[in-house]
Amino acid sequence: MDQTTHEVRLEQWTAIVAQCQNRPAGQTAKEWLAENGISEKLYYYWLRKIRRKAYDSMAQELPAPVPEQTPAVALAELPAEEILPQETATALTIRTRKSTIEITTAVSDTLMIELVKAVSHAL
Repeated sequence: MDQTTHEVRLEQWTAIVAQCQNRPAGQTAKEWLAENGISEKLYYYWLRKIRRKAYDSMAQELPAPVPEQTPAVALAELPAEEILPQETATALTIRTRKSTIEITTAVSDTLMIELVKAVSHAL
């Protein structure tokens, strides 16, 4: 089927689909199709084509999604044994596949909250 024939048939079937969609309340599509002598298989074939064309035209109109920019994260290993006294207890341990972070009771609540936020964004 050449492009012109396809476009003419698409317009005809678009009108048929619109009529079927506006059928009387309570009447099923199958009943309407039988009453109007339209093949159910052809109807759904063209309905699929019409929907695909509508989707494609909508997709072309939408702007391309802008990729989110992820801020660069730099992590540094701090030698905790040298900085903190021996008597502090571990308050929080965060383990990932590649690293472990232990936060002691000597860390302020504010710093602990900020560390948890930073780690949750990095994961």
